[in-house]
Amino acid sequence: MKRKWLILAALAVVTLSTIAVTPSIAYFTDTVQTNGAIEVKLGDGKPKIDEEVKNMTKYVTIKNTGDYDIFVRAKAIYPDNCTLTLQKESGWEQGEGGYYYYEAPLAPGKSTGSQLKLKITKNTDLDLDFNVVIVQEATKVVYDEDGNATPADWTNPISSETEIPND
Repeated sequence: MKRKWLILAALAVVTLSTIAVTPSIAYFTDTVQTNGAIEVKLGDGKPKIDEEVKNMTKYVTIKNTGDYDIFVRAKAIYPDNCTLTLQKESGWEQGEGGYYYYEAPLAPGKSTGSQLKLKITKNTDLDLDFNVVIVQEATKVVYDEDGNATPADWTNPISSETEIPND
């Protein structure tokens, strides 16, 4: 008698397992295929830097490639064996943290009206190769109720790019 109940219990467990597992397998193995591409915009683009060096002076222009007005700033990274000097140009000011700030907001598609000019002076007579790297940051312009730009908020820089997935 005990054996009969054991067999019935085993059959009940097997039956319930079969009933419960089949829908679970179907749920976890279901697939759908799609075609096409959708442009995913993660932010509004980064400003673009154009730079060149002539006669030991680095010339930098920054262009707004986004969809809204921005403030821009740039920082030069250079080795200890040289010195950089800002060549006074309207629109650019040297500020805190080693950054050079462009004073006016840039509208979409516009570039800095004047170039950032940095005179490079080597502090050694050795003929060493080096590079001066320019890093830029941008932040959105916020306007008050009178339409005047408020001071730049550099705690919230723009850092996203547009990306389009492949098929």
